[in-house]
Order: sequence, then C-alpha cells, then structure tokens
Amino acid sequence: METIIIRGDSEENTELLLRLARQLNFKARKLTTNEVEEMGISYSIQEGLQSGFLNEAEKQKFIGKLNTE
Repeated sequence: METIIIRGDSEENTELLLRLARQLNFKARKLTTNEVEEMGISYSIQEGLQSGFLNEAEKQKFIGKLNTE
C-alpha cells in the first residue's frame, strides 16, 4: 500500500482530485484540521523517539497532558 498526501488551497481543485482518485479506484477523503494536527504530533513524537530526543516516559507524560486538555 502506498499513501499520498496532497494539500491544496482551492476547494474546487481539491474536489477534482478527489473525484479523479476515486475514478482510479483509490480510496480518498479530505482530512479535518484536527486530523492533520494529530498526524503532525504523532510524526513528531516518532521522530523524537527515534532520535533519542524524547524517551518513552517523556512521551507518556506528553500524551497524558494532551488527554487532560
């Protein structure tokens, strides 16, 4: 499976790309702003763990703070 993320600034062009993707039998949908933010946070956490900048305890503490807000 391959994944492509395309970010556009035009609602009309976004809808065109979604229709084209569906015609080509790709699963496609628009992401909400919250979904995009959550993906960014997840990606940053993974990078922090891999680089050693963040350890598992710090990760859990950070995620715990997100859940309470």
